[in-house]
Amino acid sequence: AVAWVIGLSGLPMTHRPVTNVLAEVLAVLLLVLGWRFRRGRLAVAALAIALANFLVRGPLTENPTAPGGAILAFLLPITFVVLALLPERPIDQPLIVALLAAVVVESWLVTVIGRTGTSPPGQILGSVGELLRAPDLARLVFLIAGFFVALAFAARRGSFEGSLLWVMAASAIALIGGGGPHAATLALSAAQIALLLGLIEDSYRLAYHDELTELPGRRALDEALPELEGDFAVAMADVDHFKRFNDRHGHKAGDEALRMVAAELRRVKGGGRAYRYGGEEFAILFPGNTPKSAREHLEKVREAIANRKFALRAKDRPRKKPDRPKRPARPPRLISVTVSIGVAGPNSRHTTPDTVLRAADRALYRAKGAGRNR
Repeated sequence: AVAWVIGLSGLPMTHRPVTNVLAEVLAVLLLVLGWRFRRGRLAVAALAIALANFLVRGPLTENPTAPGGAILAFLLPITFVVLALLPERPIDQPLIVALLAAVVVESWLVTVIGRTGTSPPGQILGSVGELLRAPDLARLVFLIAGFFVALAFAARRGSFEGSLLWVMAASAIALIGGGGPHAATLALSAAQIALLLGLIEDSYRLAYHDELTELPGRRALDEALPELEGDFAVAMADVDHFKRFNDRHGHKAGDEALRMVAAELRRVKGGGRAYRYGGEEFAILFPGNTPKSAREHLEKVREAIANRKFALRAKDRPRKKPDRPKRPARPPRLISVTVSIGVAGPNSRHTTPDTVLRAADRALYRAKGAGRNR
């Protein structure tokens, strides 16, 4: 919105050498980051926005009556929908390379139509463009595309899908906002910034959150521990006989068990927050609470984990659901896991959060030595 208002005010006129190419400069940065962090969809989106900025700034302004702008307003949101629905792949994968080439070809066709509209490609797509020139139709295309991107975001909760929602809004302002090429190029630069912020958010998520359990990870725990002061409690939880469980049921079942335990620990009361400490170990912090009070809430969580059953995936179960699923010959086998928990708080011996954490870890091993599941 700020970019659009600045563009309408005419301020970019005095800084055109910078503002005109800002989207392209950001695209180069995003292409390098997309290659470095194996984010092919990010690279395709950045290239599509940069080429749209080139078209808005050049070929489409040379012949405003040509239908190239309408075709661009149709193709760009469709490109974003395709990217939102595809799984992530590295930039050197054939599908991503094909999408990069498709974006370049689309821009070339729009350029041909925008400058002449008389070549064979221009005549064919020009007639299509005439059908798409209605402003209401362009808005409808963006709304439908935004709906599908929002569905992809709701299903995956990914940072890239979230940034694409902002990219869709900025692109709509640029192509159908009516502010002229200078306002459009600033809006498209804002779209590139949205992609960059999405990448930063994704990097934060990978660094601070555990992907398997969806709990905050070890780095988040290391930053949260020093903030504890006054009354607090720290608990350490460990899945009992987890190596034996993995050897018997397989690592996929082990992952399911960890996700189940994490889901129950996430529901702990008393202001506790669970973290993935590493392997089958978890930490729970209770700021402003005492070990006695925290122990009551932890006991409820321990019981919930011990009483919760989940079904093992049958060995002959197909990966893809068949059209006519058959009832299994045997009922699914229900299994469960238990956890042992140790909890500690500050005292005259343990005065810092780090020493309290180590005391909770020793209490955890005492619980294991006393028979586990306690």
